[in-house]
Amino acid sequence: MRKPPEGLFARLLDSLTDMYALVLDQDLRITYANVSFLEHFGFKWEEIIGRPCQDLGRPFLGTDNLPVGFCPEELSPWYPARTLLTREAQDKVQVYDCTLNHLEGRRGAAWTLWSLRDVTHRFRLESRVRQMDELERNLVQASMDGIIVNDMLGNVLIFNNGAGKILGYTPEEVIGKIKVYKFYPDKTAHEIKRLIYDPARGGVGILENYETQARHQDGSLVPIWLSARLLHEDAREVGIVGYFRDLRERRRLETELLRNERLATLGKMVAHISHEIKNPLITIGGFAAQLGRRTDLPENARRKLSLIHQEVQRLEKFLTDMSTFTRGAPPQKTPGDLPALIREVAELMDSSFKERGVVFHLYAQGLIPPFAFDSGQIRQVLLNLFKNALESMPQGGDLTVNAQVQYDDLVLKITDTGHGIPPEQLHNLFTPFFTTKEGGTGLGLTICRGLISQHQGEIAVESAVDCGTTCAIRLPLVSA
Repeated sequence: MRKPPEGLFARLLDSLTDMYALVLDQDLRITYANVSFLEHFGFKWEEIIGRPCQDLGRPFLGTDNLPVGFCPEELSPWYPARTLLTREAQDKVQVYDCTLNHLEGRRGAAWTLWSLRDVTHRFRLESRVRQMDELERNLVQASMDGIIVNDMLGNVLIFNNGAGKILGYTPEEVIGKIKVYKFYPDKTAHEIKRLIYDPARGGVGILENYETQARHQDGSLVPIWLSARLLHEDAREVGIVGYFRDLRERRRLETELLRNERLATLGKMVAHISHEIKNPLITIGGFAAQLGRRTDLPENARRKLSLIHQEVQRLEKFLTDMSTFTRGAPPQKTPGDLPALIREVAELMDSSFKERGVVFHLYAQGLIPPFAFDSGQIRQVLLNLFKNALESMPQGGDLTVNAQVQYDDLVLKITDTGHGIPPEQLHNLFTPFFTTKEGGTGLGLTICRGLISQHQGEIAVESAVDCGTTCAIRLPLVSA
């Protein structure tokens, strides 16, 4: 039989059905155990009273997975006064919230109150909440779409990595520091909020698939596809979550598709026009050349025939450029030595360089390995760029080609010391039919860009008036 409780303190401990209490004296002997303790751990009062706490065994595991008993010295100094312990019983793992309290009596006596609460259910619920929270956080961060959550005052609460990639910010730069309206052009955020409440846009509190623009950190505007939802808590509106997708790649593909459709139509027209015009041009040019060789012609007539012949050649070149521009034949790549091709093109143009007083330089930095490219197409690119450089240096100068490997790309920089290009013309250089040269077709650089793009490469031009021009080409050494 258990000893009946004595005093108010003992009766108080026995009334606590959810707390398992054990009282130890200064020698760590058991002086009291409440009813809940005895029932939960399967002890009898007469078996444990007055015994050292070590005799009760070590049924628990601490946070470091080491066995722990009912004695406080096993918890100190490595454990705080309150900690979590686990215990395996009946093939189940139970979790306890353990607390140690040191009590002092009036005559210097001291006791230790060891109390435990079974928090298994609460701990499992908290673990599930933590797991769900972690899962949601990982799902939000793993999304390629941008996700922004803000409260009703516009303060950003969640800003995922997808939003960072689209808008150019890090979460640390945004959360708690930037209002959500800063990510949109003027009045766009207000319009979006109005549409969220518009029942015609998917229902009140819902905005579906709305095309608009967001503002990048650098100030540029990014086309996006936006969906948004109002967030509620206890029937109160507490925030807005916005999901948005970057439309830049989609717009680029749409533009490319439209361009290819137009080129296909234009190609058919050019093929027909070339067929109808080229034969008469050849006839006109041939007769003009024959007449120009006659010795009895007046000088004035000879100049006119020479002009006819020049114009026929110009029209033939225009038709050839148009055919190249619209045909867009895929490259026939074979392994080749690009520096050798550059030297070959330079030799072809050597007489033109000497006529203009242009000195050619080629610098190949490091080992340039052979790689696959279409030698005919790249030769055409080099010829066009060398001719452009030549025409920009009527008084002579230097034409320099630098070639070097950067990571998995070959980078060519073709630099002249010519008169340069005004800033207002730079952004139009690759626009079809835009030209600053008298008699030019405006297709040379456009064709170059097309041929380089077919090699999965890039081409760009930098220039300054009276300082020269540099055309940079990046070609992958390994085809995708």
